[in-house]
Amino acid sequence: MAGTKIKLKDQLGRVVRVGGDATKGATVGRDLRWPDGSLVQESQVRNAAGSASTGGSTGGLATTVWRLIREVPANLQKLAALAGVGFTTRGSDGEWRQRSIAAGEGIHIENGDGVAGDPVVSLAPLARPAAATVSALRLLSEGADGVRHLDPSDDDSVAGMLGVSLTAGDLGADIKIKTGGTVDDTGWSWAPGFVFAGPAGTLTQAQPVSGWEIVVGYAPSPTRLNLTFDEPVKLA
Repeated sequence: MAGTKIKLKDQLGRVVRVGGDATKGATVGRDLRWPDGSLVQESQVRNAAGSASTGGSTGGLATTVWRLIREVPANLQKLAALAGVGFTTRGSDGEWRQRSIAAGEGIHIENGDGVAGDPVVSLAPLARPAAATVSALRLLSEGADGVRHLDPSDDDSVAGMLGVSLTAGDLGADIKIKTGGTVDDTGWSWAPGFVFAGPAGTLTQAQPVSGWEIVVGYAPSPTRLNLTFDEPVKLA
């Protein structure tokens, strides 16, 4: 199939090749006609193109402004020029910027820029100094000097209930504490049901009969505890 090279308007040295069996072109005002057979006049094309920013119609034939075809819109050029990773957002000034989700106090963010997948927002563990030696996976009470194992028989200790320790440490160590959400541990073997506070902050499914009854959470599976921290109840 023979072809013809056609120079592109206003683009020095650039051409397109049209196949020999392609439809012949037409010129406005000479041999380009509307569906009713009348010639398309230049004034009609200008009016049609000016009726909307992206084109219009006259006599049922859509028209398109040439520069909108061959020019890349400025907004797309700005987006293409962005470097780095993150979400894109457009400000009131019309400029595009990249953002990422940042963690605030008490909030933990995974994959904040969304590159590896969906961002995950969760409660971040608290950190408190140990007022005494603290073991992991114990219910803690906070006082002026730090945190220690909660004593469910002591009113002041119960009043300072904070959360479950995720780490262990000696006096002065920073202890990570979970105050909500879910805690998983392969060393647990819960039966489905409530979990209570036992002596020295231990976690137990044996319902207390004296002191304060503190529901720490609910175990839906042997190795998972969903923290709830119901209001403590003083037992007779």
